[in-house]
Formats: sequence, C-alpha cells, structure tokens
Amino acid sequence: MASTASATGVIALVATAALWGSNHVVARAVRDMVPLPSLVFWRWFIGASLLTLIALPALRRAWPQLRDLKADLILWGIVGVGLFSYLLLGGAYYSLALEVGLINATTPIWTAALGALFGTERLSRRALAGLALALAGTLVIALKGDPAALGRLQFGYGNILSLLAAITFAAFSLRVRVWSKSIDPLSMTVATAWSGILLVMLPVYCVAGVLTGHWFVQPGADLTLSAAAVGYMALGPTMTGNLLYLYGVGVTGPTRAATFLYLSPVFSAGLAILVLGERLAWFHLVGVAVIAAGLWLLVATPAARPEPR
Repeated sequence: MASTASATGVIALVATAALWGSNHVVARAVRDMVPLPSLVFWRWFIGASLLTLIALPALRRAWPQLRDLKADLILWGIVGVGLFSYLLLGGAYYSLALEVGLINATTPIWTAALGALFGTERLSRRALAGLALALAGTLVIALKGDPAALGRLQFGYGNILSLLAAITFAAFSLRVRVWSKSIDPLSMTVATAWSGILLVMLPVYCVAGVLTGHWFVQPGADLTLSAAAVGYMALGPTMTGNLLYLYGVGVTGPTRAATFLYLSPVFSAGLAILVLGERLAWFHLVGVAVIAAGLWLLVATPAARPEPR
C-alpha cells in the first residue's frame, strides 16, 4: 500500500512539472491574442475560485491562524502571487518560452542565496560556487551567447522579467516555509492567491481594460482558441497543478518533491520546440549545462545551520 502511494505521489509530481512547464508555452502561443492583464487575471480568478471551493473545510479550520498572519499573507500574496504572475507570464510574452523555462530553473539558487542573505541558512564555499555557476548560465542565455552584449547592456526584456520572477518566487518560498509550520498548504495557497488577485491582478486588469477597451481578447483574435487557452491555464497549471503538487508533497515529503520541479524546464523546452517550433541554440545548451552544474553543487552540499544569536 505504501509503495502504491509513493508511486502515485511521484506520478503527481511529474504531472505537476509538466503542467507548470506548459505555462510559458501557452502564454507564448496566445501573446498576440490575449492581453497579458486578461490572461493573468482570468487564469487566477477561475483557478482560485475552484480551489477555494475545494479548500472550504480546511479554510474553516485554519481561520484563526490565517487571521493572525493576515498582514503577512496579504503582503506576500501581492508579491508572490500578483507581481510574480505578471513577471512569469510577461517573460513568455517577450522572449522564447524555452528561455523562460530555463531561467526559471534557477529558482532554487535564488532561494538559497536569499536564505543566506536573511540568515536562515549559511552556504559553504561549494554552494557559493554553485550560485555563481547558475548565475553565469543564466547570463549565457540572457545574453544569447554574446558577451559583448553585457557591455552594451543588451539583455532580453523577457529574460529580465523571467529572472525577476525566479527571484520573487524564491523570496515567497522562504515565507511559505515559515507559514507551513502553522497553516496547511492549501489554505495558504488560497489566501495568498486572493490577495494577489484582488490587490494586483484585478486593478491592473480594470485599468488596462478601460485604457485599451480590450477586456478579454485583442481585435480579430480567435475567441474560442483564446478562451480554451485561458481555461487550460486556469484548470491545468493553476488548479490541478497546485492540487497535484500538494498531494505529492504530502506523500513524498517537501525535499524530495522539490527535486521533481527541476523537470519543469525540460517539459517547457520540449513543448516549446514541438508546439511553437522554437529552436534550441548552442547558448541554450551551454547555459542549461552550467545552471545544472550549479544546481548539483548546491543540492549536493548540506546547508549549514545559522549560528544561534
């Protein structure tokens, strides 16, 4: 029975990586049809509404803890859900989905770096070397293999958004670690989601709609295809992806579950090549190899505990 549950957990985590990896590909595919504010808002509004219905019993039990952490949850919902969603999908609107997936693979690196900066853990020299390698690999992709572009400050706009998304989510993840000691993950997900929706996504969506007059699709866009893309992102990566990940964490444990997310950029790159016809360039291969080496150094090095103060 235990082995069956473990196998089911692994399948759930692989499916999560595939769903989250498809985010960038779908966003890239509809960038000329659905305005970014529309995609971000409707994806989360639909997904969070369904997650809320599923989470109602857990939300009732967690209400005292949610109330006590209200200010913190609202702040990080704004940053870790609202702002992050615009950075993540904005990256796909302005650069290749393949590159967005590869750059987002550096999230564990930034989590470790910010953890060291804020004193939650200390990094060894080997781990610091891993951080440096991952940053170098990210630069190779962002500069498209042209070192001279650094001197000219010619970074891909979408790549910059993707890098900021990875750093933002890393900071959010550190707060999640703290909250998880007193709040169940599903209630936490729903609470922060609605903070991001109501305080970031909805205002931006309304302002964009008033200014442009485009409340869902661009003029002349295929309404059916656009609605299908938004529906997929809401029901797939947002709702199902979160539920599968939470299930996988519960069965396999958070540490083992996190390693499966390294598959996400693999699915993203594969789908980008198969569906969008994007091409894998030499600097993508070099960049991902350097990032992988950095991740290996980081993961293979036990984190040192901070000294008591």
